[in-house]
Order: sequence, then C-alpha cells, then structure tokens
Amino acid sequence: MAIQARTETLSTAAELICAGGSVQDPVTVVLSTASDDTITIGGSDVTAVLGFPFLSTNSPLVLVLGPGDDLYAIASAGTPTIRVFETRQ
Repeated sequence: MAIQARTETLSTAAELICAGGSVQDPVTVVLSTASDDTITIGGSDVTAVLGFPFLSTNSPLVLVLGPGDDLYAIASAGTPTIRVFETRQ
C-alpha cells in the first residue's frame, strides 16, 4: 500500500488531483481545505460551474476512485489550496 499526502494550489484552470485506480486496486482519496473559496471537483471537463462544489472547510470529503476515475479540481477565483491524502493498495 502506498500513502501520499500533499497540498495542491489550485487556479481557475482545471488540474488533475488524483489519477483513478484499477478494479483490483482502487484509490481512496480524502480532500480537505482551509479556504472559504469555492472549489469544484469532477472529471476532466470540470469548470467552476460544472462539477461538484466542495465548500466545507471543516469536513473532509472521501472518494474511492476506480478505473478511469481521474479526479480534477478548479477554483472559482484566486489560488486556494486543497489537501490531498490518497492510499493505493
């Protein structure tokens, strides 16, 4: 199992946060932010208005990524940071 923790600085251009896993080895991702800025997550076509808004500064979001489930994020404005914790088996 590989564990990786990092901080990503976002912008108003979508960027890859985590590549998907495989059927045998899914990836568990935990996202958190200390920013009040709106961060939107989704696929490669995510925009500031198309995707899932991740707003909570106190509650982490947990996702399990399988094959082809690449996770992207974008900021609605500014350069907020997001913390990423991922585990791969």
